[in-house]
Amino acid sequence: MPEISSEPVSLRKVTGPVRFAVIGCGRITGAHFAAIAARPDDARVVATVDTDIALARSAAEPFGATALPTLEDALALDSVDAVLIATPNRLHAQQSMAALRAGKHVLVEKPAAETGEEALELAREAQARGLVFAVGHTFRHNAAVRHIVDNWASFGQLRSLEVSSCVFWDGPQAPWWAERSAEEGLILSLFAPHALDFVQLIMGDADPVRVHAEAARHQSGWRGEDEAMVLLAYPGRRLASVHISYNQPAVLDRKVLHFDKGVLEIEHGEILSWNGEVLVTPPEGVLIDPRKMGGRRLGHYFEDQIVEFARALNGQAHRMPTGHDAARLIALIDRVKASARANSAADAIDPPLGGEAAS
Repeated sequence: MPEISSEPVSLRKVTGPVRFAVIGCGRITGAHFAAIAARPDDARVVATVDTDIALARSAAEPFGATALPTLEDALALDSVDAVLIATPNRLHAQQSMAALRAGKHVLVEKPAAETGEEALELAREAQARGLVFAVGHTFRHNAAVRHIVDNWASFGQLRSLEVSSCVFWDGPQAPWWAERSAEEGLILSLFAPHALDFVQLIMGDADPVRVHAEAARHQSGWRGEDEAMVLLAYPGRRLASVHISYNQPAVLDRKVLHFDKGVLEIEHGEILSWNGEVLVTPPEGVLIDPRKMGGRRLGHYFEDQIVEFARALNGQAHRMPTGHDAARLIALIDRVKASARANSAADAIDPPLGGEAAS
């Protein structure tokens, strides 16, 4: 059963607005900066960090913040309560650990780390220091998902769950995407965390007893897989399936939960129905043209995430995936990636596509 998390009593609380150092000022941070600006009672930017100092200065200026070239410079500031890490995946674990050891709370973009072992080390470090280690799974933060969590008991016994998250990226959205090896994973590391976080939220404390994954690569702009299907078996005869794709021109974001009393469905990530009756619709202007890339506004997700993170730092009940809960997801992704490589490597990912030079 889904639960709302609460931090231990030994937490180093932050009672006023969370004072952030934002680490990495690239593509995704625009949404984070906008969310913090919209929630001044909950958060403020006091420092920005980027190896491109001009980029850091541009991001810092609207907040009157300090622009810095290194993470270490930001961690030395007493004015920083927490870091928001939005750097390439390979840096998440080491930067999160450095922040925790410096006594700073952490909100890191998904995935928390490249391996479950790294994520577990971060969870243990945070717990030992009374700090919050949270992961930015923004898609937890909408009315449809919250309604499911808050009304769980009314739906009956869960039997199965289907998640389809399909978009279209015509090549790397950041240069480092192209550099990831097939072993490191592309869509299974970058996009699957969204879908699998929802599965984990719904399945609660249970981990799957079996995992089977198949993956494929259809585009030549990167080395890793860009399409995958995952089947998971959970205790209690519960099943979950996940389909993710970077190859679907008509965006699909659909979740279906099968209970003994009926069917819950989230269409376009926002519209929740129970046995065909609409229970939740998004605010006006959120769904513009949800079948197209960019046709759905997500700013409110990032705003709510900031609010929930601030609640976590104040020791209140919150909806953030934190600590060992966050680490469990990376351990699950390890299992999914291992299954995909075992099942798919021979002919689905590694061989050159038409027009590619053989490596």
